[in-house]
Amino acid sequence: MEQIWLAFLPLFVAFDAVGVLPMYWALAQGLSSAKRRAAVNNAVLIAWLVALAFLLVSNPVFVILGIQMADVMIAGGAVLFVLALNELLRSEKPRDVSKEAIGVVPLGVPLIVGPAVLTTVLLLRVRYGLWVTVAALTLNVVLAWVMLRLADAWMERFGREGAKVISKVFGLILAAYAVMLVRQGLAAIAPPVEAVGPATDGTSSSQDRDSLRSPAGMVPARSGAP
Repeated sequence: MEQIWLAFLPLFVAFDAVGVLPMYWALAQGLSSAKRRAAVNNAVLIAWLVALAFLLVSNPVFVILGIQMADVMIAGGAVLFVLALNELLRSEKPRDVSKEAIGVVPLGVPLIVGPAVLTTVLLLRVRYGLWVTVAALTLNVVLAWVMLRLADAWMERFGREGAKVISKVFGLILAAYAVMLVRQGLAAIAPPVEAVGPATDGTSSSQDRDSLRSPAGMVPARSGAP
């Protein structure tokens, strides 16, 4: 349960459902209540399927190419940082889309599930495994569905500018999370530094380093098992 919670938080920030609210609210103006419900249902379903498909396909590719966990953390963290920075600096622009087709594009992809979410699920798959990541993804999709279904009430509470401010804060947290991933990935491939002081067996640190150097999604075998 703790791992699901740890995986849920970065995804919650990456989803940024509060930041999606003003864009959805603007796109859905003029639609009937029934069409709004249908658009939200379609968007959430498509978003979940896209993220799940990406999650399932990525790991076999990593194993075939011999990509290690540390490689994914460095590359994914760098990409995630750029996406978060873009989110922090970009200005909202009106989208020219058909009112009847907002459920799939742009609401489902890329507003609910965009590059930031796809990169995050990839990193979480490496750190916590498939099922924990799927559980965290599903919880976030359900939460996004609830928030979009109650968009009018949320917009009255936050206001358009308030939702933008919350979205920027989420972008800053996501950037910090990306920096942490890059730092941990670099530490995993850096040559070990001999500690000064009482000698230790170094078992824990060496095992952590080996796990990050193993192929993505694979747990290295431990020696000396009974």
